[in-house]
Amino acid sequence: KQIALAQAQRTTAGAYPNPSVSFERARQPGEQSNFGSALAKQWSVQQQILLPGQRSSRVRAADLGVDAARSRLSATANDLTADAGAAYVELLQAQHKRTALEQGMADLDRLRGIVAGRQSAGMASRYDLLRVDIELADWRTQLAEAEADLTDRQGQLAGLLGFPGWHPRGAGELRALQIAEPTPSAGGDSPSVIASRKEEAAALARVTAARRDRLPNFSLSGGQFWTVQPYGKTYSLGFEIEVPLFDTRRGAYQQARAEAESASLQRTLTEAQSNADVERYRAQVQQRSAALAQFEQQLTPRLPQLQQMADDAYRLGRSTVLELLDATRVRYQTSLSRAELTANLMEAQLRLQAALGEFAPVRP
Repeated sequence: KQIALAQAQRTTAGAYPNPSVSFERARQPGEQSNFGSALAKQWSVQQQILLPGQRSSRVRAADLGVDAARSRLSATANDLTADAGAAYVELLQAQHKRTALEQGMADLDRLRGIVAGRQSAGMASRYDLLRVDIELADWRTQLAEAEADLTDRQGQLAGLLGFPGWHPRGAGELRALQIAEPTPSAGGDSPSVIASRKEEAAALARVTAARRDRLPNFSLSGGQFWTVQPYGKTYSLGFEIEVPLFDTRRGAYQQARAEAESASLQRTLTEAQSNADVERYRAQVQQRSAALAQFEQQLTPRLPQLQQMADDAYRLGRSTVLELLDATRVRYQTSLSRAELTANLMEAQLRLQAALGEFAPVRP
């Protein structure tokens, strides 16, 4: 719609002024008149003449406005894609959290059976069973909170894409994206930078058009006057020029200059921000990739043994129920930590791709 608006302004800028036609008929009721005939008629036509440079400057400004609107659409689509991708990653993370809690509660139910069996055999106290029940109640509360968080993430993604009442479900798993390593000079031609440069060019062209429009309006006119009884005819040709005494259109020119200065400052800010975003997200991708790799190397291989060792030690009476619960909690927290590391890395990768303009539908 913004492009359609700019194209409509281009149509207006390319149009020539319309001519005006007038006709007048006069009847003389008596002899005391400014002419001796009983009837007089007159027609005339007037055409405004655009001075050199007026129409061409308007057309150029409008053409640049259309290009700027197209570039801004591309930049908006690029940013929206990154936002939607980040919201989808958050949805996957919320789903993983709920699943991890459900699995943790299943483990706690299994542990409760172990503790209840030991209590019936006289090898565990009522405290052990009560402690497991309290832990289960706490996890149920966390699961309810995870459900609410998942609903919020679904609403966030649905609202971002404009689908009210939609409850999306993420497919796939949290996994780092495979993206190419950006070059050090990347980011100078991001969609936002391109759009800001074209908006600045369009604003400067509007300054030129506003300066040309300050010239006085000039019109040519011509017509014919004739009388009846007796018949007579005369022709006329003249011109009309505006006298800029009160309205010199200075305000419109000053407004165009202010908009151009604002667009120039915005372009400078966008270029600096784009370069900073590329450097920032590149550093985040490198650091978070290293953190995830270290996590996978040091912790992931040890997790399957942790719960089994805790179960065996409790069955043999070498540990307390607190150590058994702690092992379950550590497994859950470690799973969430891995999901958080992966989600943070994926979001940084998405933001880096957006900063590089890889999601832009149109690249000049």
